[in-house]
Amino acid sequence: MTVTDPLVVKVGMYHEFQPIMNVKENKPLGFEALVRSNVLPNPAYIFRVARESGKLYEMDCASIQLAIETYLADGYTSEDGKLFLNILPSTILHDSFLDFVKELVKKNDLSNQEIILEISESEEIGDFKTFVNRTSLLKELDFKIAIDDCGSGYSDIKNFIELDPHYLKLDRYFSKELAACDKKVELIKSVMGFVEKFNSELILEGLEREVDLEIVRSMGIEYAQGYLLGRPASLKAKVVSTAY
Repeated sequence: MTVTDPLVVKVGMYHEFQPIMNVKENKPLGFEALVRSNVLPNPAYIFRVARESGKLYEMDCASIQLAIETYLADGYTSEDGKLFLNILPSTILHDSFLDFVKELVKKNDLSNQEIILEISESEEIGDFKTFVNRTSLLKELDFKIAIDDCGSGYSDIKNFIELDPHYLKLDRYFSKELAACDKKVELIKSVMGFVEKFNSELILEGLEREVDLEIVRSMGIEYAQGYLLGRPASLKAKVVSTAY
C-alpha cells in the first residue's frame, strides 16, 4: 500500500505535527506526526478500517511514508527538529518492514533528518526476541527508538531494559496536576535518574498547566509535550506556544 492506495485515499489520511519542546531553551526538540482524517470523525478509525480490511501493516507503513514526505516537502531538517513517528509493534515485526524502510531511505534524502520511531503501547509485542533484534537493525539504519506512553502498560520496564531506547516518553498521567502531587514528583525524579544513567532522554507528555510547567522546570526536566507548549498543526503554520 502507498499513500495513493484507494484505501488510504478513502480515509483521507494526512498528518498534523505537535512540537516536543526543550523547555529550558524554549525551542523544539522535534515534532510528533499525528495521523488525521479528512473524512472520518476520529483518526483512530483509520486503523480500525485498516484492521477490518486486513491492511493494518500497509496502513501503518503508508502513514510513516506520508509523514516523512510531508516533513521533507515542507522543508524541515534536523535543524528544525527531529521527526517522531508512531509505529505499531506488529509493523516492526512484519517480514517486509525492513525492506520497506530501506526503500524509504533510498527514495528520500534522509541525510539531514533524525527520525525517531515511537513504539505504541496499543499492541502487545508478540515475538519479543525478534522484536529486539529488529529494533537493533533499525538503529543500524540510523533510526532512533522511543517508548511511548511509558507508565500506561504492564511491560514498560522490560521494554526499557531490553530495547535500550533513545527516548522514554512518560505518560500524560504523570503531568496531570503534577504540582499538587508530591508522589508523582518523586516518582518522576526516580525515572529521571534511571533514564540518565543509561543514556536515554526523558520526555514528559500531556503538559497543560503553567503551574505544572513551573514544577517541571524546577525538577530539571528538559523535554516536554502538551497543549500548553503547542497544539498539533500543519508544519507550515509552525504553531508553537510562546506563552511560557
